[in-house]
Order: sequence, then structure tokens, then C-alpha cells
Amino acid sequence: MLLVRCVGLLLRARQGQGPLANGLVEAAVAADGTLDVTGSDGTVLTGVGRLVDGGDRGDSYNYAPPAHDVLVSEPARVAVELLEAGPLRARLLVTRVYDWPEALSAEDRDRRAARTVPTPVETLVEVCAGEPFVRVSTAFLNRSADHRLRLHVPLPRPVTTSASAGQFAVTERGLTAEGGWGEYPLPTFPASSFVSAGPATVLLDHSAEYELVDDGRELAVTLLRAIGSISVNIHPLRDEPAASEIPAPGAQDLGTRIENRFAVLPRASGWQGADAVALAEEFRGDVLVTRGTAPSGGRLPPDTAGLRVDGRDVQVSSIRRVTDDPYGTGIELRLAALSDTARAVRVTGAFTAATTVDLLGRPLAAEPVRDGLDLVLGPWEIRTVVLR
Repeated sequence: MLLVRCVGLLLRARQGQGPLANGLVEAAVAADGTLDVTGSDGTVLTGVGRLVDGGDRGDSYNYAPPAHDVLVSEPARVAVELLEAGPLRARLLVTRVYDWPEALSAEDRDRRAARTVPTPVETLVEVCAGEPFVRVSTAFLNRSADHRLRLHVPLPRPVTTSASAGQFAVTERGLTAEGGWGEYPLPTFPASSFVSAGPATVLLDHSAEYELVDDGRELAVTLLRAIGSISVNIHPLRDEPAASEIPAPGAQDLGTRIENRFAVLPRASGWQGADAVALAEEFRGDVLVTRGTAPSGGRLPPDTAGLRVDGRDVQVSSIRRVTDDPYGTGIELRLAALSDTARAVRVTGAFTAATTVDLLGRPLAAEPVRDGLDLVLGPWEIRTVVLR
């Protein structure tokens, strides 16, 4: 079935011309190394992947900009290399070299040092058959201290809200944050599996920090905060120390290769219209490959269907085998409705009985199973069922 889906993947990049495209999404590399990403509904995101590096005189609790910061966003050199152009996957490697200050000034922590270090940042751009998003991976060897690096996604028009998936919920936030107790309210927020702003949704493979910047014109995702102390006694955005001023040189990540993975999903209808809940799981769940042991030339075994869950805005939080179920061995499935309206869910697989249980696995109610299990989850409901 996968091969049938992939026949239509035509990659003009094979001849070094045009963007990577699979009929669902298109990615073109601009002269500055950023991407122009076009979705299937015609939504265009321009300048995706712009990197902005600035000083950070904060600590492990809070970011703090130097009073006389120097922001570096333009690369000194850009190189593009086509790595693959096959029927299943196409990949480009964009290498941008930046001159980042090596640290804050030793004489004045409100300034960045004049000395810079050339830092190549490799950006792997990947388009796969059947996927409506562009995979983007960044990697670099960190040689600078006291700085923050963010990846920017410019938006076609300003927005006033963002939405991010966390633990069993999608939280909508504005452009400001709540402060208090002498602490400046930084509008940087956490995201677990995705963050969305207007027509731009960024899928994440690990929790990240994000912010809407430039009055809602760009979405910025933090790639690295390199800092040297657990807390600092004098913090520009905080009246009092958060903790003891204890050095944490390892938090500078000097000499460490910093890697991040994302996927950019353009859709005018936002994260719900883009089906971001399901696609975030698809992005995180890489295909597992193992080498076969049977003699070559033999017949392949028949396909085996596993557990399948269908439901819009429904997250599969956990699947595990349980042996202490009162009715015997079963498969525990935990679902969460990431929606403020009820959601229908259908579960199919090799099971004939199902029981809704509480978080300790104690039975609550038997569920009717015919050719599958049909459930209705209330708004933001978490439901755990054991299948046998």
C-alpha cells in the first residue's frame, strides 16, 4: 500500500531545479537558506527556519537579554546539497555558517564579546511520500556561551493567539504572560507535541519553548539556551534571585552537538483543520526497520493487522500489555480527547472484549464489542480501556 501512495512523488530537485514536492506539500530553499513551504490548500509560509541568535545573561530559571544585545540572523555563507531524490523520500542539506559572539563580554555582561566563532548549522530538509508536512532537522557544534538560539517561522499575517499541545490538553494563549512578585512576565510558553499559530503548525519530537514575536508576526521556537549558572543574583527581568548563584558550566553546552527535529505543517484552518493531533504522533513515531532472517527469494508472510484507533483530535497516550488484569492478560489503551467538543473513537484489532478501567486499572464498566469498539469521549476526557 505504501508503494502505491508513493508512485506520484515527483521530485524536480533530481535535476537540481525547483522545490521538493510530493503533491501534498512543497519546500523550496531560498538564497538565505530559509524555506518557502506551500501546503495542499495553497497556504504559503515564507522564510521558514530563519535562525536568530542573541545573548543571554539569564540563568536556568529565566532568559535575560543583555542591555546592548547583538542579534545574528544573517549567515555568512550558505550551501545547498541534494542528498536523495527517490520515489519515497527526498532530502536536501542546507549548511549555513554564522559568526556568533563567543560569549558575553568579560568586562560587561550587558554586551556580547567582540570576538566571534564561525559556526556551521546543518539543516536537513526532508519530504516523504504521503506526508503533508516538511521534516526539518537542525544540528551544530556549539562553540559559544551565554546565548539563545531560536528558529523562526514567519506568518503570512499577524496573529493574537497560539495553541500548544501539552499533557492531555491543547492550551490557547495570547501575546502576553502573567507576572508578579517582581518578575517580568516573559510570554514564552511550553509545547509538548505541537505548537500552532494561525496557518503555521510546528510538530515537535520533544518538549520545547516557543514565543510569538514581532507583535504576532513570527513564531519562534527555542533550539538552545546556553547559560552558566543555576541562578544569578542580578537579573534584568527579576527583582530577587530565584535560588543560590551556583555555577553550572555544563549548561553552556560548549563542545556539544545540538540537534533538534521539527516538521512544518501549513494549513489555513489551523491545527484542528490540519489534524495536528494525529500527524504529531505520526511524525514522532519513526518507521521501525529490522533485517529479515529468512532465505532470499522466498515468499513474504501475510500482512498482520495490529491495533487501530480512528478519531479526530484523539490522542493515543499509552498502549501497554497488562498481566494483572482481573480478567487475564490484556492490552491497556489510554485515549485523550484534545477537543472542547465530544469526539467519536473507533478501535479495531484482534480483541473480543473491552472494559473501561480507572487509572489504577480497576474495572468500571464493560464495553460492547461487535466488529470493533466504538466510544464517545467527552470534551478533554481521558479514557482507559483494557482489550482482551
